[in-house]
Amino acid sequence: MKMKLFYIIVLLLSINYEAKSQLDSTHISQNILYIEAGGIGGYGSLNYERIIPVKKILKIGVRIGLSTYNLTDYTTKFNPDIIIPIAITGLYGNNHKIVFGFGQTISNIVKANHSNWKIERKSNIHSNFTIGYRYQKERGGIMVSCNYTPIIEFYKSYRHWAGISIGYAF
Repeated sequence: MKMKLFYIIVLLLSINYEAKSQLDSTHISQNILYIEAGGIGGYGSLNYERIIPVKKILKIGVRIGLSTYNLTDYTTKFNPDIIIPIAITGLYGNNHKIVFGFGQTISNIVKANHSNWKIERKSNIHSNFTIGYRYQKERGGIMVSCNYTPIIEFYKSYRHWAGISIGYAF
């Protein structure tokens, strides 16, 4: 008789119980569009980042951007230099995050060939690193970031650099 009463109580309690593990309580905004002044894209870049949740306070971001330095070549024709920053970042925290990451910056610059003075494009790859602070609510909205972003140009020279970003997470 006691066992029957125990099963009935457990059954009644479980009917009104929500399984919290089935609810999406860890929903975060996984897409971010932002502009960055300075940073790994040079003087400024337009970026997209995809956030991959690892744990509640640890996330990984995969980022790609687009930037340009000169819009015309030395003959004043429209022929922009193209800079593409690519990086993987770690984000630690909830709304206030510590950011750390690394990646490559691909530059495709227009130059003059010194032997025949014709236009030629040169592509180079540079390493970049990021450490900084980001404010971004878990469920989306405004994102603001301030980072120290040193660049190793041509894998030879270390260049101190910084970036400030503002964007929208959705």
